Amino acid sequence: MIEELARNLDRFAGEGVRKKVMEGSEKITASTGKARIASWVKGAIERLDRLVDEKTRNQVMENCGYSCADHNKKVIGRMTAKRKKFKSVDEFLEAEQRKPMRGTKLIREGDVLYYFYTPSTFSKSLRCYCGLLRGLPANEKVSSTYCHCSKGFVEKFWQGVLGRPVNVELVQSAVSGSQECKFAIRL
Repeated sequence: MIEELARNLDRFAGEGVRKKVMEGSEKITASTGKARIASWVKGAIERLDRLVDEKTRNQVMENCGYSCADHNKKVIGRMTAKRKKFKSVDEFLEAEQRKPMRGTKLIREGDVLYYFYTPSTFSKSLRCYCGLLRGLPANEKVSSTYCHCSKGFVEKFWQGVLGRPVNVELVQSAVSGSQECKFAIRL
């Protein structure tokens, strides 16, 4: 995931920005503790926020989310197969609202589907579903820039499940101060 961040920084912000944002990443190994990883990520996002405009940093992170979705095709595939068991998308969404995946909930208001992640309700309370922030202390916050990665994942997830493009907006984020993450998906 850290390597993917570096690739997207190169792609959208350039080598100079990548070098500054990724400073210290070479010290992270497979045996690095979760708290240290989360601390580094928080610092990297702070550097990203300082170095590039909002559009560019969101583009970097959303593309990280697209890659994460590609790595988690099985999750999307299972939900897509589940959707295909229903006669219509509306029936599927109604069923998902009644019994959503663990740690999530759906609320539909017309053509907008509000998708919530509540990481604290997982079997082991989490700050974020992303493994990079699992060690983030409860009293610390991370810029919502980081959560555009989840926005990208949510976009690819729902596009795959629904079989058509969707527009996703990040409304709120658990790691930046809210109780849960909230995304508005325009169907």
